[in-house]
Amino acid sequence: MTASPTTCSPAALEAPDGLASQIREHAGVSVTFYHPNGTPADEAPGQGDTAGAGAVPSETLMRLVREAAETKEDRLAVGPDGLAAAWPICLRGRPRLIGAAELPLSGEAELPLARRLLAAVGVAVRARLVGADAESQCDSLAEALSQSFEEITLLHNVGEALHVTRPVTGLLKYVCTELRATTGAEAAVAYLPGGDGAAPETVICGRLPLPALDLPTLLGKLLDSLDTHGNILINNHCQQDPSLARFSTALEQLVMVPVALGEQARGALAVFNRSGEEFGSPDVKLLRSSANASAVLIENRRLYSELQQMMLSLVRALVSSVDAKDPYTCGHSERVAITCREITGQLALGDEQAEQAYMAGLLHDIGKIGTPEAILRKEGLLLPEERRIMQRHPQVGGRILSGIRKLEPIREAVIHHHEHVDGNGYPAGLKGEAIPLLARILALADAFDAMTSNRPYRPISPLEHAIREIRRNTGAQFDVAVVEAFFRLDLDRLMQQFAEEAATPCTTGI
Repeated sequence: MTASPTTCSPAALEAPDGLASQIREHAGVSVTFYHPNGTPADEAPGQGDTAGAGAVPSETLMRLVREAAETKEDRLAVGPDGLAAAWPICLRGRPRLIGAAELPLSGEAELPLARRLLAAVGVAVRARLVGADAESQCDSLAEALSQSFEEITLLHNVGEALHVTRPVTGLLKYVCTELRATTGAEAAVAYLPGGDGAAPETVICGRLPLPALDLPTLLGKLLDSLDTHGNILINNHCQQDPSLARFSTALEQLVMVPVALGEQARGALAVFNRSGEEFGSPDVKLLRSSANASAVLIENRRLYSELQQMMLSLVRALVSSVDAKDPYTCGHSERVAITCREITGQLALGDEQAEQAYMAGLLHDIGKIGTPEAILRKEGLLLPEERRIMQRHPQVGGRILSGIRKLEPIREAVIHHHEHVDGNGYPAGLKGEAIPLLARILALADAFDAMTSNRPYRPISPLEHAIREIRRNTGAQFDVAVVEAFFRLDLDRLMQQFAEEAATPCTTGI
């Protein structure tokens, strides 16, 4: 066999198991597969079960395989052995596999039928391979999402004992309260210098013996006086030190230890003044232990926040892949996410569920990554088969999110966000409270944005029309309590926010 020139070197693609035998059984055509360089795809499942797989292919067939690899176009030609065809399977613009087949001809009269048959086989082969690749992408995305969330979950479980989810200010306030109570000091303070755009933070517990505005200056000066090993500073006679006495005549005693926040930045923990006795080694040790624990907690909080942002960035990247397929819905998931969070706030469900609602809004249409663009972009009503394909997206989304324990409430909302409280929704026909509350919230937010944003099959509906439609379908499509919470929102403000965000062009490339 003559080797063919290679136009690119993409990763090998395998034909779905049994594909060649299925085509042979239904169409009577033996299909063989080749890599883009013209070599047989010997390891591809389905290749070995092809009738006549050991036969030497004709020169005409191999020429068409080479031409299909080079031109990325279907090739068809009549040769001495019959009608031959080759179909390049291109994914994301690169040829990944070449399907080829040859039909013997007993006369010219058979040529038109043979052409149509090979064309149909080519469409079937390409559709199956493209579908297999799309399924593989879904599995890869699910795996990447699962791995990222497993990392966050591990950090979260370790950090829960250290209250890593507590805001830094709340953590420092807790530490200062405990320090003041334990040491008997008149005041305990924590200071973080800020950085990376963040403002300095100062937490004060108790009666400070100097103006609060002077505190950053004092602590900064004391930090600069420490040596590079980060020693503590203790002074029970502050008025004898002019550099300290100038801050306040009430400043009598202090203990300060640095809080390491990185290679260069340092914050501080300090206690001021104590009646009846001087500060000593036990107080220093307590402050040092508290400073070390605080530094660990602050760093863990920073890492936790970075991982959360990384996860949110990954989710937004997944959502952008849907937006890239359907520009009419660009920004839809973000708007639905915001509306879900606002409704959840009105239902007083707590910060955790509000963030779950936001994430569910972002991910609710992720299953559309497996929906053909021709259906997503179609103007006008969908045909019954097209509608059935479209209605699979909640379950596809559930599959992508499966296996991620922390995302289970979000996954359930994604699967059931097209259920109706009267049982006439899909995919399971759930009714009333059998539908997860997060899914009922998501259903209303999704429908509201669909009505108030542009779609290929109809123009934007005015806000007043959307409100009437929601009221009309309350108790049938929408949950009564969720609708009541929705109408407590400032809808004019929400629409204005969406209008301002819509002024930023969407990125439709992946």
